[in-house]
Amino acid sequence: MDLHSERLEAKLNAVDWAVRDVLVGTVRSPQQLDICRRHRFYYIPAEHLGDEAFSVRIVALYQSQYVFGPQAGVQNYGEVTKCSPVCRGDITELRARKGTEQNLYYRFEIREWKRLNRPIAARESCFVKGLTSRFQLEHSAETPELWLRSQEEYRLCLNLRQALADTSINEADNDLGFAFRDFAVRFEGGKILVSDKGWVFAQYETADFLQNAEGVLRKLYRECVQRDSMNELSKI
Repeated sequence: MDLHSERLEAKLNAVDWAVRDVLVGTVRSPQQLDICRRHRFYYIPAEHLGDEAFSVRIVALYQSQYVFGPQAGVQNYGEVTKCSPVCRGDITELRARKGTEQNLYYRFEIREWKRLNRPIAARESCFVKGLTSRFQLEHSAETPELWLRSQEEYRLCLNLRQALADTSINEADNDLGFAFRDFAVRFEGGKILVSDKGWVFAQYETADFLQNAEGVLRKLYRECVQRDSMNELSKI
C-alpha cells in the first residue's frame, strides 16, 4: 500500500457515517451561481431541509446537466458562518418569484467559496438537495457516491468502479472481480453477477450501476445481507 492509499485508508477509518453536515444544494441558473458566489451565500426553501439546516457546516453547489451542460457537477463549496431562517422576499440579491415573498427559506452565509481539487461528476436529474460528509465531498468521483451511508457501502462502490475499469481495459477477461461479504462479484456480458459458492443469486446491469450507482448498491447490499442471513439460518 502506497503513502496516498495509507492516508486515504486512515481518513476512511476515521469517518463518522452518522454525521451528515455537508449540504449539497442545487443552483438553478448561471445567474444564481454567479450571485451566490459573489455575495458568498446560499439559500434553500425550508420545506426541503428542516431543522437539520442548523447543523450544516459546509455547503457545496450542485450544477445540473440540464442547465449547465459540460459544467455540470459539484465544483464549489464553502464553510458556513451563519444559518438564518428568512422570508424569500428578504433575499434581495435575487428577486423572488411573485407570490413567494413570504415563503420561509434558510440562508447560509459562506466564509469563502473554494474549488474542489477534482469536480464531482453529475449522474442524476431532478436533484434538489442532499446531506453528505466532508470525506465524501473530498473523495467522491460522481454524485451518487455522496449519498452512501456506511464504510462498507463506500468500499463496495470503490471495488465495483475499479473492477469495471479493469474490465474496460480487458473486456475478454471475465474473471475480473472481487469478493464482498464472502460472495464473489464478477462482470460478464454487461452484467454484475454476485454468486455464493458458484451459484449466482443476484445480477444487475452495469449500465444501471453507471447511471444510478446508489440504487444498485442498495439492492446489491440488501441481497448480500439477506443471503448472509439465510446461510446463518442453515447452520442452526
